[in-house]
Amino acid sequence: MPKFSALLVAALLSAPASLAAQGAAVPLAASLTRDSAAITQHARVHLELNALRDREHAELAAPKNKKVEAQAELRDRFRALRNNLFIRETYTAAQYADMTQRISGDDALRALFEATLERLQKK
Repeated sequence: MPKFSALLVAALLSAPASLAAQGAAVPLAASLTRDSAAITQHARVHLELNALRDREHAELAAPKNKKVEAQAELRDRFRALRNNLFIRETYTAAQYADMTQRISGDDALRALFEATLERLQKK
């Protein structure tokens, strides 16, 4: 047992150093993504995806679209519209998800994104 406690103490003492090293890498990666053009593109895609999602939900909720076949057709149509949006913007769903995750984890990046969204919505 003494060996186990010595290992536990060593692990606990080395943990803060490894956490500090991880924290140092995050700001560097986040600073690389602060490119205004990338944020603007992401915000533009974000707004268009939200508008598409709102239209899709409204059409799915319409009384005329209660049949399973009608709903499947609507979902296929909106999936194609989303794919066309990504193609038009030369942006992939994976890039969108990656940028969304980066924005959600970095307060400065989030502030830049929200300011960009506000600017684009005023246009």
